[in-house]
Amino acid sequence: MVDMFSKLQNLMIKYHFRPNKQLSQFYCINEAMLIYITHVAKLTKKDTVLEIGPGTGFMTRYLLDKSKKVIAIEKDRNMIELLEQEFATEIKEKKLVLIHDDALKIDFSTLGVNKIVSLPPYNLSSQIVTKIALSNGIKKAVLVLDTGFIEKLTAFEGLKEYVALSALLNLNAKIDVVQKIDKSSFFPNPNCLSAIVDLDFDVIENSNEFYLFLKQLFRHKNKDLSRGLKQAFDFLEKEIGWTKKTQKKFDSLKLKGKKVYLMSPEELIDTFDEINE
Repeated sequence: MVDMFSKLQNLMIKYHFRPNKQLSQFYCINEAMLIYITHVAKLTKKDTVLEIGPGTGFMTRYLLDKSKKVIAIEKDRNMIELLEQEFATEIKEKKLVLIHDDALKIDFSTLGVNKIVSLPPYNLSSQIVTKIALSNGIKKAVLVLDTGFIEKLTAFEGLKEYVALSALLNLNAKIDVVQKIDKSSFFPNPNCLSAIVDLDFDVIENSNEFYLFLKQLFRHKNKDLSRGLKQAFDFLEKEIGWTKKTQKKFDSLKLKGKKVYLMSPEELIDTFDEINE
């Protein structure tokens, strides 16, 4: 049996490409890890799965084997040509749908997927996880991410890593850091450590308005709630339609004197609801 690094080398020769570190292209060459990721995703023949950045398609094969259908978004034209040839049968049978585009420009809610399994580019981790968290219909996402970024996802109130995305995700998902991954599982070796993250969604509030509220408020995370809101007001007035009448509520909020970074996700959503009453 040909090992995955040899398979990758053969594909690089056949399709004339090399990994581009500037695009965070690190190809997985650990077959056991790919099999384990599909196991964590608990895929069935009822699942339609989204894969962001399929690259050489090593993960794609396992997803196709376990799921009903795979939708794969790939920005790199070279990889699209590779996938079109390597998966010609699956594409013809409509088990695999390839989308040549930037994943950040696509509304995941419109794709009809219920799970996401992906090794996305590390330089887009924050944007991609935010899109997933704000999408409707996603029940589970199993992702391979940089452990430094994962610290933000799992952070809670009071920690310096606690940011708007921490609050949104901890409100809407159960986050499980399943397993750390050795750098040797990739070619080329990334500069950072990686881990598999399992996100199970149980959505309370994932509106874009709520996330804009969190992002602007966390720009003033060391301020009291009422002061932070006042400093964020001009932006929120423009972006989500708050009015001067809304602004007058800031000094009467239940938690007006609490530091933003000490507020739990539940307190933040309650505050958002209190302001919008």
